[in-house]
Amino acid sequence: MKMIDVKLINRAFEKSEIIEKIDTSWREHVHSLKESIFTIPFKGEYEAVVKDDSIIIEGCAGSLLIDKVYYDHKTYLLKEPVKHSPFKICGVYDSKGYFKHFIAKPEIGFHYMGLSEEGYIVCTGDIEYADPDSIDALKAISEKIVTSFKLINMESLGTTFLPDAYQKLRDIFTNKETDSKMKFGMLMSANLIEELL
Repeated sequence: MKMIDVKLINRAFEKSEIIEKIDTSWREHVHSLKESIFTIPFKGEYEAVVKDDSIIIEGCAGSLLIDKVYYDHKTYLLKEPVKHSPFKICGVYDSKGYFKHFIAKPEIGFHYMGLSEEGYIVCTGDIEYADPDSIDALKAISEKIVTSFKLINMESLGTTFLPDAYQKLRDIFTNKETDSKMKFGMLMSANLIEELL
């Protein structure tokens, strides 16, 4: 959108400084307007929250249950499962409607990556998916993430967040001085897990 005929300005022997300032000011204004426009990622009926330069859309809401531990090719039952409700997985999109990552509300679990402006990024592990471009796709992937959260993979632990009620587990998993093998030994010694037959 050009408000002033650029060709005429360029052909003029002496460019008017006033016209150049008006032109520059208008271009900056139009650019600023374009930058502040948010693009909705997809059609459908859903609620979205705009936070800074992102759009956060709920993928699923319900209860979180973490009840299994995987280590050295074996699966173990967590004697005191981690339970929390309500728990939500949300998709985060940028201001142009492009998918960025998943976050959880609240942040509970064993597989989180680095911190983003919206919260800690959920590690999706081995879940394969295309960027969710519909509310149905977002819901389907979010449900898979909640299901994958049931299992603590000791060999790919991320940042861990646990409620105060699970102090023993939190102390073991958040100890930065111990590796996975030592953490597993501590779980066994504290009688917190048992092998699934």
